[in-house]
Amino acid sequence: YHLQIREELAMKMKMVKKLVAMALVSTMALSGLAACGDTKEEKPAADTGKEEGKDNGESGEKQTLKLAAFKGGNGEKIWEDIAAAFEEEKGVEVELEMSSELDKDLTKSIQKGEFPDVVYYNLGQKSGFTETMLKEGAIADISDVFADEELKGRLLDGITDGTDAQPFADGKIYLAPIFYTPTGFWYNKNLFEGENKKYDLPTTWEEFFALGDAAKADGVSLFTFPQSGYLDATIYSMLAQAGGTEFYQKAIKYDKDTWTSEEGKKVLDTLGKLVSPEYTEKDTVANANADGGFKINQQNVIDNKALFMPNGNWVIGEMAASTPEDFRWGMMPAPKWEGDETQTMYTFTEQMWIPAEAENMDLAKEFIKFMYSDEVVDLMLANKVENKETGEKVATPIVSPVLGASDKLEDGVVKDTYTLASSEGYNAVAGTWATTKAIDGFDMKGTVYGAIDALNTGDLTADAYQQQLIDAWTKCLENLQ
Repeated sequence: YHLQIREELAMKMKMVKKLVAMALVSTMALSGLAACGDTKEEKPAADTGKEEGKDNGESGEKQTLKLAAFKGGNGEKIWEDIAAAFEEEKGVEVELEMSSELDKDLTKSIQKGEFPDVVYYNLGQKSGFTETMLKEGAIADISDVFADEELKGRLLDGITDGTDAQPFADGKIYLAPIFYTPTGFWYNKNLFEGENKKYDLPTTWEEFFALGDAAKADGVSLFTFPQSGYLDATIYSMLAQAGGTEFYQKAIKYDKDTWTSEEGKKVLDTLGKLVSPEYTEKDTVANANADGGFKINQQNVIDNKALFMPNGNWVIGEMAASTPEDFRWGMMPAPKWEGDETQTMYTFTEQMWIPAEAENMDLAKEFIKFMYSDEVVDLMLANKVENKETGEKVATPIVSPVLGASDKLEDGVVKDTYTLASSEGYNAVAGTWATTKAIDGFDMKGTVYGAIDALNTGDLTADAYQQQLIDAWTKCLENLQ
């Protein structure tokens, strides 16, 4: 599937380059102008050449923005509302496409030479669609959008500095972080505070594993994970916790010493202990690999069969139908090590981007700016999703990385997680593994996260996992764009 889209995109981009080159030659011949330049550094994403007047609505016809949005846990209505607000604001039409299989639908469109103007589809999805588009140079450079001083003044510090916005770590922004969510270990707050308190909430890994030993005596497991991929935020935060921000930034850009360093070994030793059968609920891996089984693992925290799991606040709505009324969610960062002064939290972002072949490039950029407006901030905070089992409208607020947005949240666990991320003594980090060129036969997610299942079952030793990561980082560094 990935090979197919890469071949299609490659053919498309070669044709576009050829047509643009021919157009330039014709223009120079007619005008008598001469020009020279080195095009080696040019990426397809940088070319936004359009027929004059076409992108700016100079024909007098109402412009149409084609918006493609992944249909996920935030529901459909939020995109309908945002589209309607943009139409009213700009006097344009928005053609909205929503799909839970957006990657497949867009692949078919791209094969026919049809591109949307704006896409909401994240990094890190199972399909790897956004990563593939990046590798093929099929996503536009939108650095100019975020060069706007007014917009920069509205955004959270550093929100566009990570590799989830600058995937090639080259200072250029290709992905707009439109939502953000602090992540950590979620748990049943009733077990740790109040009249039915049973345990003390740990802050260090030493305390965490000691709690696991105590809970084991009660027939309760310390840990579970919905699926191994949910440990991405845990690994990111552990790397930053172990070595600091500079070490973390080098690690996500495949520094050769990442996994042989003292800090890297500390992360791997702790991770191996965490996912071992000694501390992880016995059916975790089986459930994680069964259809819909991730919810069983999440339910095990609600049912007090496991104390902690890595997740984000979307789990509240996701599990609302099976959560008792008196249950209280809590979230803490992944633990720190003894002697650490600060505690790291990983912030997950969701991204929007513009295809390099978008027909309405300027309008698409205006739409991305609009995503950070007060109107959209308020629409997202008021978001509600219908529970399909009960028909009830469940509050599912979405938080924009705009200054002050999280302050508007209603009091409760969701607001608490955002407050914690910006509190003294806590350090928030973001970003993902830097994007590389396409590497035939290499599966990054399977190498880093899929192997965690094998660590739990004993099919992979800790030493073998370390070597697997060392080899992967060597390969990725060689292919860093």
